[in-house]
Amino acid sequence: MKKKIIIGIIVIALIVLGIVLYFVLKPESDNLKFKHEYESLNSEKGYMDITISKDNNVKYASFSEVKDFLKNGTGILYLGFPECPWCRNAIPVLLKAAKENEVDTILYFNAKPIRDEKELKDGKIVTMKKGTKEYYELVNLLKDVLGPYEGLEDDNIKRIYFPTAVFVMGGKITGAHVGTIDSQADPHKHLTAKQEKELLNIYNKEIEKIYGICEEEKGC
Repeated sequence: MKKKIIIGIIVIALIVLGIVLYFVLKPESDNLKFKHEYESLNSEKGYMDITISKDNNVKYASFSEVKDFLKNGTGILYLGFPECPWCRNAIPVLLKAAKENEVDTILYFNAKPIRDEKELKDGKIVTMKKGTKEYYELVNLLKDVLGPYEGLEDDNIKRIYFPTAVFVMGGKITGAHVGTIDSQADPHKHLTAKQEKELLNIYNKEIEKIYGICEEEKGC
């Protein structure tokens, strides 16, 4: 009898241990990972505090998933990184627009680590840091909506700036928006209510294009 009790206690302990390990080792969902990634910089010197909703519908994408999405998908691709002040202003508004329009998923790809760095020295373009093969392929896929690399005096050289929101329908890019809005001079300060509304309207119009949510009096 005593032996059975000991075995029973061991079995229960193992079950409890298994449950604890499951929750401890369980991979964090993308939406919570994204929330933690961006909010972890709150209260840090130089970073503006932001709040990311738990139900943000963000999905981390690999480069191959991004490439496939741009060729075949429909939806939104967000290119940014948590330390970027412009991104910290833009992403809450983009998430709000996605929620209002019932967008299921926003693909997220941080292209900063793979991006190149160039500058003009004595009239010559010098590469300070070479981008990866994936970066140049991504630039080529987005070339029609990207602006030139600033400061190089060559409009043929494109660059991905952050944040960039890309809107795609059936593998066709219908639009993209870089940064926030023109009137925002200091990205380390929150957008005003008026500025946020302006940015929200920009995102809403782009979303309407890809999902066909058009109001007759407004058009698309």
